[in-house]
Amino acid sequence: MKLTIDTQKCTLCGACIPTCPTEMVRSKGDHIKIGRVACIECGHCISICPTGAIADEDLAAPSNSPVADAAALPSPATLKALIQRRRTIRRYKPAPVATEVIADLLDAARWAPTAANCQAQQYLVIQDPALKNELRTRIEDHYRTFAEALADREHRRERLAELGIEGELATHPHMLAAVPAFVKSVDTGRDRLFFEAPVVIIVHAAVDEVMPEAACAFATLSIVLMAEAHGLGACITAYASDALRTRPDLREWLGIPAGNQVHYVVLAGWPEEQFVQVPDRKPVRAEWR
Repeated sequence: MKLTIDTQKCTLCGACIPTCPTEMVRSKGDHIKIGRVACIECGHCISICPTGAIADEDLAAPSNSPVADAAALPSPATLKALIQRRRTIRRYKPAPVATEVIADLLDAARWAPTAANCQAQQYLVIQDPALKNELRTRIEDHYRTFAEALADREHRRERLAELGIEGELATHPHMLAAVPAFVKSVDTGRDRLFFEAPVVIIVHAAVDEVMPEAACAFATLSIVLMAEAHGLGACITAYASDALRTRPDLREWLGIPAGNQVHYVVLAGWPEEQFVQVPDRKPVRAEWR
């Protein structure tokens, strides 16, 4: 983004100056100047300018759109209802999901907050059944080896280290029970990894970005909520993301750049079942001071 100011449109109102988080917008008396040394290209100055005087010089034509009118926004109650009704879906209809619908989920995630506006998140969308099944097979094999290492109490730490798995996390009581149970389940022929979902979205980012995992986390939440708004079901599957984080050979096989790490894997599809109740959650744990 290369921000420039059209002096013919600029009224010198100065609204762009205090809104800049890096103090790169400054008044020069008869004009406004945008510095580039610390600019994070967040677009605050573009968004607040009442005359549209600030533009991205790198774009052939401005792509900005007006801030949504308040009447078009969901009420607090409607938004809360969307959040509450979201369930992790593990049963999907075999019907495919249109590519443009998935594209809309990813497009919405472009506006997720990211540290220093790094916008680090990248995606690999898998819709091809053959590729999805091959990936599932390879990840299931990873967990079989993982389970064998856990079962070898005498050499457990060494075998886990060979797999690139951190010993303390792997020997958490939950993992000691969950990994063998997962392997036992998939060995019966059940898809306990992707649950026959028609779409698998792998969310990854370059490791040298600013807080890339946070960027991927916020983007993933945006995708999941947008999926709910479309009537889709979604599932954030840690078994897949943990395996891909651990196994650089799997990332390379998928064509994920060598300098990128996988943070989340999201399944999406049309839900096979409809939930009719919202189960309760733990009370809010907060201190008010």
